[in-house]
Amino acid sequence: MRITTSRRRLASTIAVTTGLGVLLSGFGAGAASAAEPFTDDQLAYDYPSNAEYDYVPIMDQFSWLVTDRADIIALNDSQTVDINTSATPEQVERAIIDQYDDMSVSMADGLGANLGAIYSEARLAGELPKIDALLAKSGGLVGYYSSSNPSKNYFDYDRPYIRFPELLQYRDKEGGDAWDSTSGAYPSGHTSQAYWQGTSLSMMLPELAPQILARTSEAGNNRIVMAAHYPLDVMSGRMMGQHIVERRMSDPAFRELFAEAEAELRGVLEAGCGAALVDCIEADTPYLSDDDALALYEQRMSYAFPQIAPAGEAVTIPANAESLLITSHPDLTPEQRRQVLELTALDSGYPLDEGAEGSWQRLNLAAAMAAQVEVNADGSIRLVDAGAEQPEPSTPGTAEPTVTPAPTVAPTATTEPTASATAAPTASATTTPIASATASATSTTAPVAGGGNADNGSDALATTGAENIGAGILAAFALLATGVTALVVRKRSAKANS
Repeated sequence: MRITTSRRRLASTIAVTTGLGVLLSGFGAGAASAAEPFTDDQLAYDYPSNAEYDYVPIMDQFSWLVTDRADIIALNDSQTVDINTSATPEQVERAIIDQYDDMSVSMADGLGANLGAIYSEARLAGELPKIDALLAKSGGLVGYYSSSNPSKNYFDYDRPYIRFPELLQYRDKEGGDAWDSTSGAYPSGHTSQAYWQGTSLSMMLPELAPQILARTSEAGNNRIVMAAHYPLDVMSGRMMGQHIVERRMSDPAFRELFAEAEAELRGVLEAGCGAALVDCIEADTPYLSDDDALALYEQRMSYAFPQIAPAGEAVTIPANAESLLITSHPDLTPEQRRQVLELTALDSGYPLDEGAEGSWQRLNLAAAMAAQVEVNADGSIRLVDAGAEQPEPSTPGTAEPTVTPAPTVAPTATTEPTASATAAPTASATTTPIASATASATSTTAPVAGGGNADNGSDALATTGAENIGAGILAAFALLATGVTALVVRKRSAKANS
């Protein structure tokens, strides 16, 4: 049996499932603005995935790299210098925007020129209250309980602008505070946030997953442009951000919120575009082509690092990571989705690959979500039109993902490395941002690096539930969900549990 994931087929399937599709497309943006927020009860519910989680074990190879692989740390430093100092004025401007804005809005251009503008305007106009509740920089529920600060405090690794400011170009807007923070560099909190926001958006719009995730990778790379982080920080931020989304999607109760927000988003986009989403996508100007988006995303998974362990090793997919493919491959079983992740994974041996313990570093979600597959007679999966011989996938099973328990591995301490060397800068997208900020592509006078404190300035992300659980956001959403949305949730929940 052949199962394809072409944009037209996937968009049509999702439109029917959500019960919106063309129905909303004839009513214009005014109809979309009638979307209702989540209820207080929905927002206040104690979801199993609300539990705080220790993310150190998925990225703790960094400790060994610092103590035993001075060559990799030197390359980490030199790539930072090259990416920062070679950035174009447009790249700098976009990096400054991502520094200060809500990236769930500033990354809107990942949806395409027209759909991105519709999305951005709808967010700013308050017409996507459920998306805002889940993805907003301040209080977004997807990442609300998942601060990067515990991991930063554990690794306690100084930022580039603290270790070697004389080698870097100061990038900031007038009156900005981009180099104020003294919190740890590893992992990148902005990158983690960008990835739980961008991965969530890509799951709601799987037809655009390569573009949305490539734009997300740009947000991560922008942290290096700003000299706030190193490539390894960005790689670990990606791993953490996607693990955050996995934990939410492995929680059936939270998945109901996600399904409602997805229906809201797709309805608003179709209403604003005035056509079925598949037609809007085909008529739009994309952020990047599929091939370019997938190539850029994969390049930023490992940057210019060499393989430091054997290539060609079988991948161990982290527990429940298959939940990230529920929307892109709704017809597959959980085990078949795991096979898609296996078949599209990055090769083994790059820095931060945890090997048999389960490698978030190797998880190429953009390729997996874009993959077209065939189901063999025995239930195993093969990629359609895959040029090379494929690795043997694991035996199919039937278990639906569950909330991942907190790991119990005791992390080890790290020591401070030294800087040096040079390396070629990496590629970067150059499309025009949708969001705006008062940014200067030309650098202003650098302040004293680290002149702030660990939690100050723009680099301190919006407060999450891990530090301060506020009631303000809950009071903002008091209306009941519509009957249509409730029907969507029941249908999507039933499908996800099949």
